[in-house]
Amino acid sequence: MSQRLNEYVDEYQNLHIQAKVLGQGGQGIVFRTKDPDLAIKLITDESGNPVTDEKSLERYSKRFKRVRLLPLPENLNISVPAALLQNNAGYVMQLLSDMVPFSHFWLDGKSAEDIIPDDIPEWLSGMPEDEAKKIVHYYRTGGLRRRLHALYKCASLLARLHGNGMIYGDISPHNIFISKGIEDSSIWLIDADNIRFEITSGDSVVYTPKYGAPELVQYKDCGRPSSDCHAFAVVAFYLLSLIHPFVGKKVDGTDEDDWANQENGEEDIEDCAYAGLFPWVDDQNDGSNSSDSGLPRSLLLTEKLTALFEDTFGKGRTNPLLRPTIYHWPEALAQAADMTIMCPGCSMNYYYDFIHPETKDHNCPYCKTPRPPILILDSYQWNGADKPLHLPSWRYVHEISQDTELTIPRRVLDEFEMLDSDIAELLISSSDNGILIKKSDHGKVDLSIASGSQPQHEFQKLSSQIKIDQMTPETQFWMFAQLNSPRLVKCMISGGSK
Repeated sequence: MSQRLNEYVDEYQNLHIQAKVLGQGGQGIVFRTKDPDLAIKLITDESGNPVTDEKSLERYSKRFKRVRLLPLPENLNISVPAALLQNNAGYVMQLLSDMVPFSHFWLDGKSAEDIIPDDIPEWLSGMPEDEAKKIVHYYRTGGLRRRLHALYKCASLLARLHGNGMIYGDISPHNIFISKGIEDSSIWLIDADNIRFEITSGDSVVYTPKYGAPELVQYKDCGRPSSDCHAFAVVAFYLLSLIHPFVGKKVDGTDEDDWANQENGEEDIEDCAYAGLFPWVDDQNDGSNSSDSGLPRSLLLTEKLTALFEDTFGKGRTNPLLRPTIYHWPEALAQAADMTIMCPGCSMNYYYDFIHPETKDHNCPYCKTPRPPILILDSYQWNGADKPLHLPSWRYVHEISQDTELTIPRRVLDEFEMLDSDIAELLISSSDNGILIKKSDHGKVDLSIASGSQPQHEFQKLSSQIKIDQMTPETQFWMFAQLNSPRLVKCMISGGSK
């Protein structure tokens, strides 16, 4: 039987019918099939046409088969080639139906059309409509907290890959997928045919425009873990701030010196920026390519994240060896996510310790709504009763409302581990009758609870659940957790705007 347009046959004679296009990367296009849990990666040439010549088919077939033989870690969320295509360079891979690419976080034409004028809240009324819609889309897709958590999960995947001596090679928003449901942040990497062991020369350079490390764009290298780190940092900064880290006033036309016309010409200016020839937009030592666009970084980035971006795009721009490794990112991103609260007024996320520089209050920096009641867990390394408590090793903050159950992850009660830091250990809820603490079905931590403002109170072992009577507006209690590293956790529910 002859093959029809938009129909593809794999090596096992299975027929796949093309459905929705998901994205286009450095060397091909990815689309869903009529099977909701399968997708196809189709290799294209420089003109965007499918690669079908016999010599190329053989070359790509060998490469895809090598990927299937790589010693990838178990339970790693990467969609590897499951079946190669016949007559086309490409392959079939698993991709769950409820997943969308990271590019979903940016406002596209259809999403913009779905936001009508009545959807734009009053606190955004003074902003141009197209910019206001970006903010609406930002909080509709989970806001800052979901983006930080998604990036933390992605960095953890890459860290496991790098830890096994391999690089991903083509990180972009089109190759990272997240669960569509806003309450779920499961992350998968697709487009796995570029995964390989680190090599310094002799192979083709593959990257997605705007995200490739300068040494790749300038053809000075063929890809290393440091190249992955640059691409990941670009995705992260762009995702959080809604601005590319190298598209500043030299690129967007606001440079008064008209640098583009003087030296390179307007058609080349963006290429120069992506090649790392300009400082990044928030460079602390060079403001020649600064930008006031995007969301305020002071509201988005913790001190640790700011340092990671500065080291990656500052000194790391021209020297890959000075970039932070991928292992620095997961913990910093998870810590930041755990410091955010959601404003009940505008649904934007902000850091709980935000203090307005003029009023000195903790009201929402976007719409000025007072801070909601919050649960604060300060986790301290326990070194014995005769040792003082220093700064908390972890802080978990979350808005809490009546009869709403919060899930407390393992990273609050033990050392941070990328593989299991999200495991639910506790469930905490608040009501007029007090605070209920329950052990999760998946919890492994040995936990004891003491009600009172001081840790000297008698601790009661948590077997199933414990109730604490809520006596004051600023209720405090303590938890002692033992798993791998003992933790003393100070717990407080704080209500009010101050």
